[in-house]
Amino acid sequence: MSKWIVQKKFKTLPRLNAPIMIEGLPGMGQVGKIAVDFLIDKLKPKLLYKIYSHDFMHSVYFNDSGFVELPAVCIYYVKGKNNDILFLAGDDQPASQRASYEFSEKIVDFVQELGCREIITLGGIGMPHEIKKPAVFGAVTNKVTLKKYEKLGGINFKINSKIDAIVGASGLLLGIAQLRGMSGVALLAETYAHQLHLGFREAKSILEQLKKILNLSVDLSPLDRETENYEKAQARAKEDRENTRLSKLRSQFADSKPEAQYIG
Repeated sequence: MSKWIVQKKFKTLPRLNAPIMIEGLPGMGQVGKIAVDFLIDKLKPKLLYKIYSHDFMHSVYFNDSGFVELPAVCIYYVKGKNNDILFLAGDDQPASQRASYEFSEKIVDFVQELGCREIITLGGIGMPHEIKKPAVFGAVTNKVTLKKYEKLGGINFKINSKIDAIVGASGLLLGIAQLRGMSGVALLAETYAHQLHLGFREAKSILEQLKKILNLSVDLSPLDRETENYEKAQARAKEDRENTRLSKLRSQFADSKPEAQYIG
């Protein structure tokens, strides 16, 4: 069995108006994490829970003050225009199947207690190359939810043409929510399936949909700058790798070049 350490950051549970939970944990292209971390930075939600686990990575991080911290997952809340919003964000998620189920059930327990009846999970769909205009695909728990989100436009619900399953918390949270009579949708953007790729552009494409869903007034232009800076850094790194490769080739050629011979 997994061991969980849960820190409650409140004396009494807040009263929320039909809250919707948005999940964005580390995953393919870090798309969901980038999107949710961006909203947390902009909306400044209040911290409710901080969760540690023996099933998170066996390492510590350094915080902004330079002190070590165990990897953790947090639940935040902020007041919204139509619905209040819960955010599930953090450094890691369980890798094993049993721990992933236990974690997802625990999260649904927490948000149900807060009155949550709908969950939106975020992530990426791995592609073999970089995507300049990432499409957003949706997977829903029932027909009613499908009709609700189809009206918004911009989401392709033919996701079974892309993938066969949603692995990890992004999928299990929806499956467990469905068993408990809750509704939900996964918003997944096409992203480059490289372990070092960061999907800033893909996160923006998902946030454009979330703005409509949650009636948010959030400026997404900082993600354009992040995308530009990231792509410039990638181009410089690629150029450095190519220069290193050419330098090695020249060195090898010079070492193997035969001495000049003269006939006289």
